[in-house]
Amino acid sequence: MEIKKIVVVGSGTMGSGIAYVSAAHGYKVVMNDISQEMLDKAMDRLRDQIMGGIQRGKLSMKEGEQLFNNISTSANLEEAVKDADLMIEAVFENMDVKKEVFGKASQNAPPHAILASNTSTLSITEIASATDRPDKVIGLHFFNPPAAMKLVEVVVGEKTSEETIETARQFVVSLEKSPIIAKDSPGFIVNRILVPVLNEAIKLYDEGVADKESIDKAMVLGANFPVGPFALADMVGLDVALASMRTLESKLGPCYTPAKSLVKLVEEGHLGTKTGKGFYEYSK
Repeated sequence: MEIKKIVVVGSGTMGSGIAYVSAAHGYKVVMNDISQEMLDKAMDRLRDQIMGGIQRGKLSMKEGEQLFNNISTSANLEEAVKDADLMIEAVFENMDVKKEVFGKASQNAPPHAILASNTSTLSITEIASATDRPDKVIGLHFFNPPAAMKLVEVVVGEKTSEETIETARQFVVSLEKSPIIAKDSPGFIVNRILVPVLNEAIKLYDEGVADKESIDKAMVLGANFPVGPFALADMVGLDVALASMRTLESKLGPCYTPAKSLVKLVEEGHLGTKTGKGFYEYSK
């Protein structure tokens, strides 16, 4: 199956990033969210990102204009997906919300359309249960920031068809990214390994073993991490990290119970770089 039109549901960091990288590779993209105001803000961010690329010599003015023109918006999900070949959902990590999105999309998208989730931890099989086409439901887990990160986890549900897997894999390759196929399992590959690392780093800090700067430095210099776990958690979003931990805790047990200071920061609304403060503070 040939993919021409993509609908990205969710206009936050991940949704707008997936829209950007898809449009940059020639796809027509409709970005959907619950309000036009949110979509307008996302388009402003994308415009700034494109202009930054032009100023750095990464894009020509013509390429930037074409990229921006490849993206349109719609606050009506049912209307947006009616002629889609691929939907990529990138809303908050909440199963009920995702099921609602997939249920509506399944009722309104063409029969051939593939419905994908960017979930980082939730079950693709359970998400697919909200649709009438579980064979066409798959996980496409991009990493932040989507434009720069080369990996995409292609997550296979219990009823995902081989045709859907191959079409999804080819789509990822067309974005000049590296797909890896994983069975549906809590946290898939990366987060199953990464979440405990982040959590243990925060627990070390909570226990007073070392300050966060020292722990980050230890993992960069001692374990060859590109950035330390606290800096990475701030980049990912502490709310996203916490949601992932709670999902894994519910499926795999108390070894994934979130560290106390992470919970406190999220409750206080300090979510990392996107709010200007997390474990570290960030200037505007």
